[in-house]
Amino acid sequence: MIEILYAARVRPNAVLPTRKHPADAGLDIYAAEAVTIIPHSTAIVPSGIKVDIPDGYVGLLKPKGRNDHLLGAGVVDAGYQGELLVKVANHLDRALEIRPGDAIGQLLILPVATPRVAEVAEEALYSKSSQRGAGGGIVSQYNQS
Repeated sequence: MIEILYAARVRPNAVLPTRKHPADAGLDIYAAEAVTIIPHSTAIVPSGIKVDIPDGYVGLLKPKGRNDHLLGAGVVDAGYQGELLVKVANHLDRALEIRPGDAIGQLLILPVATPRVAEVAEEALYSKSSQRGAGGGIVSQYNQS
């Protein structure tokens, strides 16, 4: 279990990750500069920080519930040494104004399994008894189109 997440500022106005409440799963990540995102497009928003994700863990950048934007490309591997850059998607019909210090997402730190991959025949994947099968979730949405 990780007791401390080491973080460094790489821009003078950067805000270190914080939790709003001590038991929150995610650490808020903040914008380090102003960015305007036109409707129905994406932009990269720098956070101004680097974090040291320990081996055996991964950082996942996820949207905050109160924000009107979505995040993409949100995997931070343990070996990544660069600034956290957040890909923000504006799905609105108006421009999205992000100001320095705005909470743009949250970082979850989770343990990760790294199994080898072995190819098998498709039938071997169904060796478990399951009521679910290959339906439900996104599959049902895909099959409707």
